[in-house]
Amino acid sequence: MLSISSISKKIRKTNILNNFTLPPIYEGEIVTILGKNGAGKSTFLKELIDLIGKKKPVAKINSSVVSYDDVGYLPQNYSIPLSVTVLDLLITTLNLHNKSLLTKKNSLEHSIKILKQIDITHLANKYCNQLSGGESQLVGLALALINNPKIIILDEPTSALDLNNQLLLMHFVHDYIKKHNIYGLMVVHDINLAIQFSDKVAIIKNGELYDYGNLNIIDPALIKNVFDVNSKIIVTEKNLFYLLINKIYMKNQYLNFKSHERRNRKIKNENY
Repeated sequence: MLSISSISKKIRKTNILNNFTLPPIYEGEIVTILGKNGAGKSTFLKELIDLIGKKKPVAKINSSVVSYDDVGYLPQNYSIPLSVTVLDLLITTLNLHNKSLLTKKNSLEHSIKILKQIDITHLANKYCNQLSGGESQLVGLALALINNPKIIILDEPTSALDLNNQLLLMHFVHDYIKKHNIYGLMVVHDINLAIQFSDKVAIIKNGELYDYGNLNIIDPALIKNVFDVNSKIIVTEKNLFYLLINKIYMKNQYLNFKSHERRNRKIKNENY
């Protein structure tokens, strides 16, 4: 069980996070943090990583304090301004804490395996400072996983990716977390992606936990209260769950539009 508690952050005398605490996260669970821009989502992840690096006891797995080595972290808008190949960087990252003059056994094989799993072997010999934004994001995911972390923390992992690569990355992360029975914590802006690939969602508003629970907490009332947007829930004949945005309010006026419906995972709860 992963517990994260008492995260606070103040910037220029303004409270961004107010003693932010999450309910327990269990092995194999993926929790997605949702909220408006400026609500404190990315600040929470950055502050959490910073405090873990300083060995502060803000995160624990059971009774053990989480260390930086336990975490695989992919920050927002990730870039790698290094004149080294992707494969060399992976091997170096894998051996960062190796006290021997020799690399760990099977370092090359393990690095290539990660590239194959994410389907980016074609980037192996490309220099990191020549990667596109989307390529850097995918390589960043490989770096986050190379040391077999207990927790994966992703900050807007799909922000630089096209639709196809968004779905490929999210499917991979979901399956990886389930297969290895580790903990997943991420921030995304696309609520339909959260619906499809999360077990639970944490709603943050004004730096505080507004709501938390299974996907059935996502309803038009919550979307209106948090995002100031009108929406409706659609359940298909196959019981597939969609969120359709139809009105956004701007200064007492509104714009009508339809969101792109994405095929989302089956939801057992039929209260919608």
